[in-house]
Amino acid sequence: MKEKYIPSQEEIDKAESMMTPDQKKDSEIRAKNWEQEQAPWVPFDDDNIDENFERKPATPEQKEDMGRRLAELADAFEDSNLNWHMDGALNISLMNGKYIGNHKDVDLSIEKNELAALEIQLLKKGFGLFLSRTEDKTKNKVMRRVGHADFADSETEHMLIAAIDENGQIRRDKSLNFVDTHIVERNAEGQALGNSGVVIPDKWTKPYPIEFQGKSINLSHPGKVLYYKLHQGRGYDTTDIQRLVETGKVAEEDVADVEKVFESEFTANIKRGRKIFEAVSEQLTPGMNADQILDKILQQRELTKGGEQMREVFKPFAQKIYESEDKSTDAMLKIGIELFKVEEKNNLKREEIKKVRQSVLDAQKIKQIREELKK
Repeated sequence: MKEKYIPSQEEIDKAESMMTPDQKKDSEIRAKNWEQEQAPWVPFDDDNIDENFERKPATPEQKEDMGRRLAELADAFEDSNLNWHMDGALNISLMNGKYIGNHKDVDLSIEKNELAALEIQLLKKGFGLFLSRTEDKTKNKVMRRVGHADFADSETEHMLIAAIDENGQIRRDKSLNFVDTHIVERNAEGQALGNSGVVIPDKWTKPYPIEFQGKSINLSHPGKVLYYKLHQGRGYDTTDIQRLVETGKVAEEDVADVEKVFESEFTANIKRGRKIFEAVSEQLTPGMNADQILDKILQQRELTKGGEQMREVFKPFAQKIYESEDKSTDAMLKIGIELFKVEEKNNLKREEIKKVRQSVLDAQKIKQIREELKK
């Protein structure tokens, strides 16, 4: 990773001595606004999802706000030539031609090699790049302004685009604000990557423009929307998938693509598990008790991203390894697959994809019947 340059106090003092009073004032304002606080986000489900996990109909006020947000989005990227596209369920509403519910925010995907151009484009339009962090979801978030070179997610910070004034102060009067941003990850061969680092279809990284209020907005490929909805697995994601299929934009080929990617993920997850358990197995010594085995497991960084709560998750796993005479990598992998019901979960996902395929085929048949009736 490129080391960040930090100027010495002597260099800072020298630079400040060369500034005019106005330049010094501007510099102080920018420094003051480099880190700003933002109130915690209001939980989305509370006001927008009903007891049946369906999105509640959008109110007239919400529709107006979403319209303004989309218009501001189109304006922000107008004439930019950037390879960006919108993520999430808002795609489904625009494919449908009507809102399937309230969408409180906008998510975007952007190419990593275009971040410098993105920063310039957004700055012209009154937006800045920020990293958001908080240790407690009930407390204010800290919004840290960054340049394109430092704009990346980490375990503690999340990428956001925020509206700013000429002094870099976050604005509260814009409908388009606090935009979740996702970087299109690619391997050494330039292939786009999805979850678990598996290759996804390149067409999922392309923008699919539509016209909105006379301007252009880039949508995601329907297959990509389906893929991430299947991954998120919230109650309303299931109904969102139904609405997506109803648009008629999902083809059987798209379902096949999604199925192939998920199968690649299942294989990749097993390989990753084997690699992790191999590292654990090499550290085990005869006579270790369950707690000592657990400590070795939790030394694996990939297994502790969920924080301290992961200790309770892996406690039964450590106990099973302790009780097993065979503590080889293969034995640990077998215990993990059985204990965490890996194959059962994979099969449930396969069934879910199978149902989506059938829904797509049914929708195609209905469309065909309707077209024949028009003749």
